[in-house]
Amino acid sequence: MSRNFEGRVWDACGGAPIMATMMYAERMGANRAEILHDENSGDTSGDHSRMVGYSADVFVKSEVAAKGSEGFELNKEEKAELLALARCAVETMVAKRQLYEPAAPAEAVLNQEAGLFVTLMRSGRLRGCVGYTSAVKPLYLTVRDTATLAAVRDMRFVPVSAEELSELAYEVSVLSPMRRVTNLEQIQVGRNGLLAKNGTHEGLLLPQIPVEHGWDRARFLEETCIKAGMDRGRWRDEETDIFRFSALVFGDREPKGKN
Repeated sequence: MSRNFEGRVWDACGGAPIMATMMYAERMGANRAEILHDENSGDTSGDHSRMVGYSADVFVKSEVAAKGSEGFELNKEEKAELLALARCAVETMVAKRQLYEPAAPAEAVLNQEAGLFVTLMRSGRLRGCVGYTSAVKPLYLTVRDTATLAAVRDMRFVPVSAEELSELAYEVSVLSPMRRVTNLEQIQVGRNGLLAKNGTHEGLLLPQIPVEHGWDRARFLEETCIKAGMDRGRWRDEETDIFRFSALVFGDREPKGKN
């Protein structure tokens, strides 16, 4: 079960069979899912507050999808717009205790759905980091939500105070789709982030983390397992699934309030 910032809940019936199908399709070379048709119970009842959804999908191999998943790009203005949005979201929540309500941007790319993380830094140190590993909302709303959550709901830190706002620097990491690792040689330190999952344990490290700490591939795997609350060597366990992804990373070098 997953819960977003507004408290809405969504879950997939038969989650395990769905994951098994997706993993098998990927092993067969599929890299894109196409929706053939989708409907929900609200279309019949008129009540869209509580719905059950149905979808018919097909998994295909597409050269366009393979390139696009790794080649997502934003121009300078689009990056600046997302960073400004993240800052407004944090300042609105911290100063006014309100969720920032941005207007939908004109740029089509900012309305695409994508998983991403927003990282807050203060004096060069981590101050909060929250993200969605998969696409659940348009890019601009995901930035709004994850920035807000990083400021007030990262359980590793106390909530950001109003006095800190001018000292915060922001970094956004837009994620590519997750790819299951079938060969450790597929993991490229400096290019890939990792997600480790074993039962209820799950942890993710962004691509920039091993570079910042000078880790090699083995250490990267160990640290990802530790992030997931597991022993550092659990990546060798056949029950542990390792996924890799790339990220488009950009941010403010210095806080906007710093002279």
